[in-house]
Amino acid sequence: MATPPDHADLPLEPGTHRLSAKYIGSEDPEESKHLLEEVNGVAVMDEPEESPKRVVDMIVYLRDRNGIFYSIEDGHLAQAEELLDMTIQEQGLSPIAREVFAVWLVSDLLEIRLKKNHQPHQVVQKWDELCVLYTDEKLSDIDKSEPVLMVQRDVFFPIQREKTITNEEILCLLYHEAKFNVIEGRYPLHPEDYHTLAGLQALIHLGKYNPREHVQAEYRANLIKFYPDHMFQKEKFLFFTRKDESAKCEEQFMSAHIHLSKQYEQLDVQTQLGKLYREYLDICWSYPFYGSAFFSGQVETPTHKFMKMIKSAPDTKVLVAINTEGVSIIDKEKEILLLYAPFDKLLWEYREAEFDGDDDIMPSLFLQFLVRGEEQEVTKLLQIYSREAKLMNALINTCVMKKKISRKEDGVDFVDAGLFPSRNDASHASKVCNKLDKLCLTTYTKKGECMD
Repeated sequence: MATPPDHADLPLEPGTHRLSAKYIGSEDPEESKHLLEEVNGVAVMDEPEESPKRVVDMIVYLRDRNGIFYSIEDGHLAQAEELLDMTIQEQGLSPIAREVFAVWLVSDLLEIRLKKNHQPHQVVQKWDELCVLYTDEKLSDIDKSEPVLMVQRDVFFPIQREKTITNEEILCLLYHEAKFNVIEGRYPLHPEDYHTLAGLQALIHLGKYNPREHVQAEYRANLIKFYPDHMFQKEKFLFFTRKDESAKCEEQFMSAHIHLSKQYEQLDVQTQLGKLYREYLDICWSYPFYGSAFFSGQVETPTHKFMKMIKSAPDTKVLVAINTEGVSIIDKEKEILLLYAPFDKLLWEYREAEFDGDDDIMPSLFLQFLVRGEEQEVTKLLQIYSREAKLMNALINTCVMKKKISRKEDGVDFVDAGLFPSRNDASHASKVCNKLDKLCLTTYTKKGECMD
């Protein structure tokens, strides 16, 4: 999945915190086959009972940058559920944490949420194969990439339930994960929300504003810890550069800290951190991509017909964010939301790449949604190219299945998955207000006739 945390974001020195494949498992080809099947939803066969017992050292990380060291007998057989339970017990978290969080394997190239019965050592051992299968990276980069075990938010945990959580320790972990996604540029927000979140973060980590301690130079030096790069980096043009964005950003950062310090003047920050965590999360909850799993992809860039005859524009690299409610498409470079489509008004289809002699061709995920035109309602079709398209499709199918079950229990009908249904049902398309001019879309009538 796209843009996992840099190893610099973790507390130990490079090479000391990773779950290394060198002391885990065997090189059995059959085991490799079972692992790849397991990642795609088929159970892995257990190792023989006569396997020798050995102690395996593991470190499990949380998004607050803490790591927990374990020495586990027969740790090569440990399942994700066991590691999660051990971490929850070690941290003294509320029992609901078992639903809120899951164990993930995260590297700079790929992120995979582990099922409860997954054995992390098997996935680690075959990590290179998974990266070859699901990423476009060079073999030299794949060889350098090693995953870490991370306990973080479970993508299947409903956001509405998360809003009812009052436990400060759980809110703290959710806050740190949201903060990471904001600073990494995974959550494209309105500028005023970036400043409010930076002010809340300053209140939590720097305390209330003190003019003798919190000078403008300190805010300038800390921009990288409170904002995504695009908020303070200069925009470069051919013959000139714009005014330093960091100067403007640091002033608004300082103003937000001062304003929130006055707003919470009567609040004892150190004893009421839970309230500030909720304030931070409340802003993030208002965006449709909160709590998503992220995947890398690319879409065709719109080009004028005349220019297209001369030279086609390079594809736009995107993040595909999928949560329990829908799919968001985010411009990876400009960090802006291009499209949001909720599941109950979305049609989708996964297609394998058709071999045509081009080794670079990738599988695709198609999304179809309804748009109100000037004269009539039409449907728009978007094609996303990605090595991770199969993973996206599997996640969407699981989310929709869970939603179907939930709504049937409530006596509410739901959408049937699949693209281009035989019946003409406008409720199966998404009515969204998005930056459609930034996407290359194919237009159809509601009867399925192509209009382009």
